Amino acid sequence: MMRAQQNLIDELENVIADRNIGHRAAMLRSVTDLFVSAAGKLPDEHIALFDDVMSRLVDEIESSARAAFGHVLATIPDAPPRVTRRLALDDAIDVAGPILSHSRQLDDTTLVEGAKTKSQEHLLAISRRRMLAESVTDILVERGNQQVVSSTAGNPGAAFSEFGYCTLVQRSSGDEDLAMCIWSRPKVPRQYLL
Repeated sequence: MMRAQQNLIDELENVIADRNIGHRAAMLRSVTDLFVSAAGKLPDEHIALFDDVMSRLVDEIESSARAAFGHVLATIPDAPPRVTRRLALDDAIDVAGPILSHSRQLDDTTLVEGAKTKSQEHLLAISRRRMLAESVTDILVERGNQQVVSSTAGNPGAAFSEFGYCTLVQRSSGDEDLAMCIWSRPKVPRQYLL
């Protein structure tokens, strides 16, 4: 196993030194295919090795290759965490969008960071996650545009703090669709319904 790891690292060093973006993208596809074929069966130390290799390659390829890579990783529950975070915080929405919307590997800290610093398209992708914590929705409803706020309010898996509900109600003034979306949410505190 150690010999195989060293061979992979040596090949990785050669590919990175080559400066050929096509070779790097091909190497990342090969490593990703290998990871996907073993996903769900790998011990933590092997996932960490894949994370190291993928992290080194992902910065060395063009945006379209990173986007394709992100689409694959977004669907894998035990995707390598460091590279998943890196893709989620990518400035290109084509890269970050699938990860932000679907990856189970992202923690709330990463989602909060993305919600605070990234574009409205990034916020919209976050608002579509199956589950959203209060710390994330607080930022989405405060910083997001009308589309982001409506998407967040309409997400049945979104949890809202007192601040979140108060912000939603304030933002729904003059926006009947948003007001109806808030009204139809289960468990809205009575004072906000009034």
